[in-house]
Order: sequence, then structure tokens, then C-alpha cells
Amino acid sequence: MGIKIGELAKKSSIPASTIRYYVKQGILPKPVKVNKSMAYYDESCIEKLQIIRYLQETKYFPLTVIRNIIRRLEKGLTLDEAEAIEDVVFGDNSDVGKPPIDREEFLLRTGLSPDELDEAERIGLLRPYIHERETTLYNHEDIRFGRDILKRVIQLGGSFKDLEFYVDLGREIVRHEMSLRKKVVKGKPVKENIKITTELSATADFLRSYILKRLFQGEVQARINKSLGGKKVSRSV
Repeated sequence: MGIKIGELAKKSSIPASTIRYYVKQGILPKPVKVNKSMAYYDESCIEKLQIIRYLQETKYFPLTVIRNIIRRLEKGLTLDEAEAIEDVVFGDNSDVGKPPIDREEFLLRTGLSPDELDEAERIGLLRPYIHERETTLYNHEDIRFGRDILKRVIQLGGSFKDLEFYVDLGREIVRHEMSLRKKVVKGKPVKENIKITTELSATADFLRSYILKRLFQGEVQARINKSLGGKKVSRSV
């Protein structure tokens, strides 16, 4: 028939309230209700809860990402195959093994004030690694960005509004990337879809960095040429 939520909570060591939340978020299947006060969960939920805990405690993935992984597992993929895309897109190898930190610790490590952090998040410059169910956590990339970029902008007398164009143009770039991915994977089997998407994600990272860097270099060279009265200069600037 299945398993009651109390027994499921006991076997998984996960609170019943959290299990109900996972169901609400579509991470676990809905239980079969016998009456208003009794419902039975599928036995497979035990293994799924173990996987959820593993992904949270070792990968620190947001629940939205974990939901995608669970869905792929239900389609017959292995855990490694199901994780493939998320490891490329969300993985942070720069600080392996260290869990995300809360807002208070983030402010201490970056030197930002609460108001400065609120403004950066409102504009969209800073996007916490995990922001769900009244939980906001920051990873190594967030800390580095807050400390080395945002705090430095303030120290130099600038404002976060000066950087807002990165968000606006970035959204446009990502929109086109998503359209390209959709076109390339259309009609492909699930495993091939994952393989292609993983490759595209890594390629997109390099493309953004390379093209923007070369555009910047070209603009600098053009300005140098102009200041020198049109004289040619080498590409190394």
C-alpha cells in the first residue's frame, strides 16, 4: 500500500514538514490519500530522500536543480548522468567541500553593508546561489564577487547602478543562448540532450569570456590609434 509520512520521516531522518514541502515543490510524488487524515507515500520516496540529502550536503544544489535531477532519474538515467548538466552549470570547484554561508557571514566576509547588499540584489548584480523557502545562502563565487567587485566599486566612489548594463545585456545574451540550445537539442533523446547541453554550457562560458575580452581589446586599440593620430600599434596593449 505504501508508507505513512511518520514512518517515512523516521526512515529518512527528514522532518515530515520538509517531506510535505518537497511534495508541494514537485520533487516527490503526491501520496495516495485514503481519507482526510491518512495518506500513503510510495516506497521509492525513501531512496529519493536519500538522494536529495546527498545532493544538498555534498553538492549544495538548490532545490530547483535537485528537482530536475530527480526527474531525470525517473526517466531511467543514472545519478551521474542526471547530475551532468548541473555539475557544469552550478558546480563550483574553486572552493570544493565548503558549504554556502548565510547573509550575516556574507556581510562579514565581503565588508558590504546590509543596504549595499540589498541594492546589489535588487538590481540583479548579485544573485545568491540558493534563494528559496525563506533561505538565502551564498557560495564562494558570491563572496568573491561581493568582496572583490562590489566592495571595490564602492571604495572607488562608484555605484552599483553604473554596472546595471551588465545585467540588462546579460539577460539578452542568455535569452539567445537558450534559444540556440533549444534549436540544437530539438528531437534528441534524453541522454543525447544532456550531453549536448553540457557541452554547450561549457562552450558558452568560454564564448562569453573570449568575445567580450576581444571586443574590449579592440576598443582599447582603436582609442590608442586615435590618440596617436592613426598610427598603427601592435595587438598587445
